[in-house]
Amino acid sequence: MSIHPAVVAVLRAVPEFADRYLDLVEDADGDPGSPAAFAELAEFVAVLAGELDRLRPVLERCLRAVEDVAATSPDARELVGWAFLDTLSPDELDDLRPWLGGRTRMLLDDLDRGDDRIA
Repeated sequence: MSIHPAVVAVLRAVPEFADRYLDLVEDADGDPGSPAAFAELAEFVAVLAGELDRLRPVLERCLRAVEDVAATSPDARELVGWAFLDTLSPDELDDLRPWLGGRTRMLLDDLDRGDDRIA
């Protein structure tokens, strides 16, 4: 079975799509063709986009609550800085940084600098 180079490129770039593609191959008893693969990719992307839309409001509420604590709690450094921000991986922090409120970002910057003062 020869897979179209465009499909190979997609599978290399998006390994999460491989299971859906393999199901498509199984249903077609072989190569389903690149148009079918891209149609399946479109459905996969639509599911991902739907999850973003569904999850965005929850993420916004979580980070708004964290910002409220960062701005008002005397325990902000411990709760937001050490318990919340320090628990996230560097990649997760990079992804979330644009979503963080100003006070939360200040705490994160303090942690990045190793600053033990309460911001």
